[in-house]
Amino acid sequence: MQTTRGIQPETKAEAAAWLVRLHADDRSHADEDAFRTWIASKAENARAFEAVTTIWDLSEGLRSGNRLLQRPALRRRSVLAGLGTIAVAGAGFAVWQEAYAGVYETGVGEQKHVTLSDGTRALLDTDTRVRERYTNSLRVVELDRGRVDFQIKPDGQRPFEVEAAGQRILADRTRLDVRRDGNKISVVLLDGRATVFAVTHTSRPQIALTRGERAIVAVNIVPHIDKPNLAPLVAWQSGQAMFENETLAAATAEMNRYSTVTLVVNDPVVANLRLSGVYRVGDNAAFARSVSQLLPVIVEHYPDHIELVRDDSRMPEG
Repeated sequence: MQTTRGIQPETKAEAAAWLVRLHADDRSHADEDAFRTWIASKAENARAFEAVTTIWDLSEGLRSGNRLLQRPALRRRSVLAGLGTIAVAGAGFAVWQEAYAGVYETGVGEQKHVTLSDGTRALLDTDTRVRERYTNSLRVVELDRGRVDFQIKPDGQRPFEVEAAGQRILADRTRLDVRRDGNKISVVLLDGRATVFAVTHTSRPQIALTRGERAIVAVNIVPHIDKPNLAPLVAWQSGQAMFENETLAAATAEMNRYSTVTLVVNDPVVANLRLSGVYRVGDNAAFARSVSQLLPVIVEHYPDHIELVRDDSRMPEG
């Protein structure tokens, strides 16, 4: 069993630094070339990788089949994974482990920047889960739930495809926002080109989007194409929700996506009140207080939820 005995501290530090560099969002091919040069420059460098990998294996942090880098030239018993014990705080291990398995996800109220194994950058919204399935001829990312902003890295040999609820989106050199609500998929093309294959509806099975367009597709409905105001659609990327004359029912449903403190609107009159504004997501109590100042509602707090009820004294007549 390889150990760290005899390996210079500076070599182990360099190995840790390389791990951080290779996981950075702006990692480049130049970085990878420099890494190969470093690991080949002396035997101690390779030994450092092997030794720390053994330590990581013994801590059961590396599961069978996980991988840190998928490019063949950088596979070396997944040795880079072991360096996490040096370079990263323990709380990060579980997140990295998911990434190695090709699964990326967030909890309620969490947002996360990740870099897929092909270099594509993705921003995951709250309660989101994606899985990558890459082959030598195709890059496929399945959106199980939630919403993702993809900045797709071009690859002339492998098209990039997003799959969600039976729908397929094919793109390259593109930035697109994909949201899944059950079986309804919303695709907003922010830059580049993309084609939506609405495989569950034969009347319009292929939709070519241009910049700024949105496609809404679902099972057994005619696809809807429009060119909306993009600001409310991408506000989530800065931790905000933007409403433009939205019903209170729809606004509270959106805010509930980001919090375990549930907002409840049972009164249909209150549910149909209209709201406009920009709100910070994740704090439903603050949102409720703000709404109570703008609309004729009262905030009632309960152990497991917050309810917005009608304030008859401020409700307009008629």
